[in-house]
Amino acid sequence: MAMMLRWRSSTDLPVDGSPLKPETFRGLASADAARVPLRVGTARAELGELFDVDGDAQDERLVLEGDLGRVSRIGLGMTLGTLTVRGDVGFRFAAEMTGGLAELDGSCLDWAGAEMGGGLLRIRGDAGDGLGAAYPGSRRGMREGVIVVGGNAGNDVGMLLRRGLIAVRGGVGAGLGRGLIAGTIFACGPVGGSPGVGMKRGTLVLLGLDDPSPVVPPTFAFAGGFVFPYLNLYQSHLAGCGIELPTAVSSALLDRYNGDLASGGRGEILVPPPRPVLTVVSPT
Repeated sequence: MAMMLRWRSSTDLPVDGSPLKPETFRGLASADAARVPLRVGTARAELGELFDVDGDAQDERLVLEGDLGRVSRIGLGMTLGTLTVRGDVGFRFAAEMTGGLAELDGSCLDWAGAEMGGGLLRIRGDAGDGLGAAYPGSRRGMREGVIVVGGNAGNDVGMLLRRGLIAVRGGVGAGLGRGLIAGTIFACGPVGGSPGVGMKRGTLVLLGLDDPSPVVPPTFAFAGGFVFPYLNLYQSHLAGCGIELPTAVSSALLDRYNGDLASGGRGEILVPPPRPVLTVVSPT
């Protein structure tokens, strides 16, 4: 049986939800769980003042329901179990997690999965800026694990990614994979400016571009068109994680750009070839 927390507060103050992860409630009855302290603004409150609490977390499952847009850092640093949230949440959802499954049936603000070290983060709605990225001033972003997003994501997705896999079914903002050190990112929709700037190694697969020329940075060199059958492995793995890539991704001809040449040039951006332009010639 899962521990169920249903939001019933109307507070306008920010709530620090960092204790809201499966390991906090392991072995606790609902009455004991209701006494877990949370920070609300500059004060403290007990969990039972903000949520209706029911069940237990003996099976390491925690379920939250409600409009949690004022609650940030839910699942911060979680290491095990399953965290399910039904509703929108604030900043840093499942940031720094190292294990388990965190799934969000809604959308979240910035820094979801930031500096993640393992596990699976599944977001069915939209994500903000800094998805799987390094915090400002930090030298490393996501290190291991998988992040899948069913909607759109903001700027700086996967910034300073060291290892791991990110897939976004919708569009992404500017700076995708900025400073990428290793790892793989799929973006299936529109892409903002300067993807891969400063990347050292790794792969960006940009499947939603009609014309890559305005997007691919000038410090990337065209290497030709190829078929990449190994992408089928990613496709199968991501399908098991809850996100479907275009069916032809493993058999389609993709253009490869090597770069960033200003940072060693060992990374790659894979994009569909530009669509041919039909020119109508008037008879003379």
